Amino acid sequence: MVLIFAYGNSLRRDDGAGFALGDVVERMLREAGLPVRRIDSRQLEPEMALDISADAISSVLFIDTRAVPGEPDADDLRVRICPVVPADDASPSVGHHFDPSTLLVYARYLFNKEPPAWVITVPGVDFDHGEGLSGTALEAIRSAPEILRDLIPMLPAS
Repeated sequence: MVLIFAYGNSLRRDDGAGFALGDVVERMLREAGLPVRRIDSRQLEPEMALDISADAISSVLFIDTRAVPGEPDADDLRVRICPVVPADDASPSVGHHFDPSTLLVYARYLFNKEPPAWVITVPGVDFDHGEGLSGTALEAIRSAPEILRDLIPMLPAS
């Protein structure tokens, strides 16, 4: 089963783009016949290591927004997929700075589970108060399926 963590703040415009991209990823995985469990949250929390450690979990996807620079190039405006490497020197701090690699370290040390994991990010340019996504985030999400197709065969079936 693929575990999806979609996180962000939908009341801060593009910071909620991870949820919209999570919808796309979840649909694509289900259409590919993969079992999926999805958890939406404002931020990653230490307790999520327990979710990662469940017997049925074969891989993990962390879906979030990343801020793009003021003068972005075309690559900055696309969805990105990066493997997560658990850091042996991960900080035990919690809060918004708790990152996917630290969460995987917790799962490894506390529960002896280390499934393969990837971070999928959508570009964001507007983090002001309010709902709705910028044109930049929406366009990246619309083009995400072509980028995500390469990831699906890498996900363990069970």
